[in-house]
Amino acid sequence: MILRSTTRLGAAIAAVAASVFVCADVEDRDWCITYTEHFEVVSDLPRAQALDLVAHLDRFRSAAGALLPGEPSSPAPPLKLVAFARAQDFATVFNGAHVAGFTRPSLDQSLLASGPGLDGKHLNRNIFHEYVHFLLRSRAALNLPIWYEEGFASYLATLGVDPTGLVTVGRVPYTYLRSVLVPPGLSIADVVGERFELDPERHDLSEVYGLAWAIVRFLHHAEDPSGGRYATKLGAMLAAIDNGASSSRAMESVLGLEVSTLKARLRRYFENHELPVYQFRTELRDRLSFRRDCLGAVDTRYHLADVASFHHPQLATALYDDILRREPNHIEALIALSRINTGSRASRLVRRAYDIDPNHPAAAIRMAELKVFDCQGGRTPCGDALPEAIALYTRALNSDSHGVAAAYGLGIISLYVQRPADALEYLLAAHARAPWSPQINFYLGEAYGRTGVKERARMHFRKTAYWHPDESWRKRATAALAKLGPPD
Repeated sequence: MILRSTTRLGAAIAAVAASVFVCADVEDRDWCITYTEHFEVVSDLPRAQALDLVAHLDRFRSAAGALLPGEPSSPAPPLKLVAFARAQDFATVFNGAHVAGFTRPSLDQSLLASGPGLDGKHLNRNIFHEYVHFLLRSRAALNLPIWYEEGFASYLATLGVDPTGLVTVGRVPYTYLRSVLVPPGLSIADVVGERFELDPERHDLSEVYGLAWAIVRFLHHAEDPSGGRYATKLGAMLAAIDNGASSSRAMESVLGLEVSTLKARLRRYFENHELPVYQFRTELRDRLSFRRDCLGAVDTRYHLADVASFHHPQLATALYDDILRREPNHIEALIALSRINTGSRASRLVRRAYDIDPNHPAAAIRMAELKVFDCQGGRTPCGDALPEAIALYTRALNSDSHGVAAAYGLGIISLYVQRPADALEYLLAAHARAPWSPQINFYLGEAYGRTGVKERARMHFRKTAYWHPDESWRKRATAALAKLGPPD
């Protein structure tokens, strides 16, 4: 996630955004979608700007791969990116102006949405920042502390590729640094102590993001007192953090860098106005294949509602309801609206979608989810609900776009019905798509534990215990570890 830099104007926009009426201007703009091998870019940018963005994204994707950890996970559907031409439109749909973009990972199709800064600039940079989050999730099994992930996304967003394929990364915005780098009242120990999220109630986020960028840039480029580069040990530091160490302890033990001295080191380092950058070459495509379609009212509302559902369910509901007034049998809108609603309305919406097309994989998966939910809540007998859910998930298992989500559901149900070998097979498919997911790791730990592979179970339970943002899940994983007993 990337911040906007102005807060007073942001508060005013957020107040306006509370009105659903404002969105009429957003949805009535000319929205089109550009399809490539790796992206589906939905935008109201003029055609030339939209195609320029797509070309820059493809070059960024190609170049960034050389700087990212790990290898891409199992093939996923193309990323959906919603790029807003105007900052105020993104603020309206997102229901807030304190961020300029967000990324929502998914076992199906991940979503990235972003707009320019409040000054109307830096749309590409904001999108690159969010895209780095997606790339990290799609490539690395390591979980990263939030300060490093946000700092790295900002650092890599400076990447540029010239027409010859020369890549430059690590440019330093000195004017920006002079105004925000290491404010006197900001504790570096507090920032690197953040593991899961940056809380706007406890931090000035613009200062924290600037500091995170400065730390990451320093770690990737600077030398230690002996002349060695910190970058050569960064992988070991991040692996130690992934394995449960605090960031400050990992910095000290792996890099020999004490957090108490880091503020002074950063100030001295960034006093140099000629800091080196990384440069290397990448191959550029001679021609990027794409298809571009302009959207009607229904499809425009659907994509905007998809963004709004993340933080603005009231607006998303209004947009989905509008779609269903126009097209009562719009299956995707029925399913998406069921996820915003609860209880009987959610069930009615899913039943409508399923009745329209029983072979629609998303409808089958959502119907299965509700059957499991009702079983867990004691509203229906599990002896009936779970076999029905298994049949529904199985129906979606061969879908190119929804098969991994179906496998995840089957994995969890297989644990419920005491079929751990089947659970292991299904959950490994989900884990291959999202190895960083603390929740998938928990269920995979359960499957390994029940099949007697205790060391693998411990590894996955630890992932949940160290990285689930919900404390109740961390406690649950810790209890599961204790139940396994000490290592053999």
